[in-house]
Amino acid sequence: MPKFIDLVGKKYNKLTVIERAENASSGAVRWKCLCECGNYTIVRAANLKNGAVKSCGCLLHETENKKTHGMSKTRIYQEWNSIKNRCTNPSNKRYEDYGGRGINVCSEWRNDFLSFYNWAVTNGYNDRLTIERKDVDGDYCPENCCWIPLGEQANNRRMNLSIEYNGKTKNLKEWCEELNLNYKRVHNRMFKLGYSFEEAITKPVMTQKRNKEAKNKYG
Repeated sequence: MPKFIDLVGKKYNKLTVIERAENASSGAVRWKCLCECGNYTIVRAANLKNGAVKSCGCLLHETENKKTHGMSKTRIYQEWNSIKNRCTNPSNKRYEDYGGRGINVCSEWRNDFLSFYNWAVTNGYNDRLTIERKDVDGDYCPENCCWIPLGEQANNRRMNLSIEYNGKTKNLKEWCEELNLNYKRVHNRMFKLGYSFEEAITKPVMTQKRNKEAKNKYG
């Protein structure tokens, strides 16, 4: 008789063995397993070891989705793939600003492109738009995301840039509101002229110089 091997705690593909289950009618040893997706399933020991069963069935569903949606080359698919990649892949050059600081993609979207697609088209998606999080510290999920024109995203990133000044940290818009400053002028000084934040808010407006030059030019 083969020696019994306890598989509790071992992981096979997406399945982690939790406990012994009732033997099959044939007498084959079976195990209760927890799948990465959160579902439980009962699997024969032999099928775990030889890889015949890799998940509770969700892996097959994911594979079918990839094969059947036919959109892997579309812009919306690339948008979905991009947000997943920067939140979950440490090799991604933007991971530090997303996954590295705790920003995730909700499980509803992370595991199912079609779920993301259905939300996107219901909320006005077209190829001239890009996804934006309403709360820049929040996750990618239906309640925290919207679609905006491509050109607006860079401005939004700048507006939400964290700036430390006088021992406090606020974004650019909040600082301008608190200090009663012209947001457009400060923004232009920082991102067009290269001023630091302190220079942008303290350097005087050169109206006198311009007036003098105009007087010399026109008498």
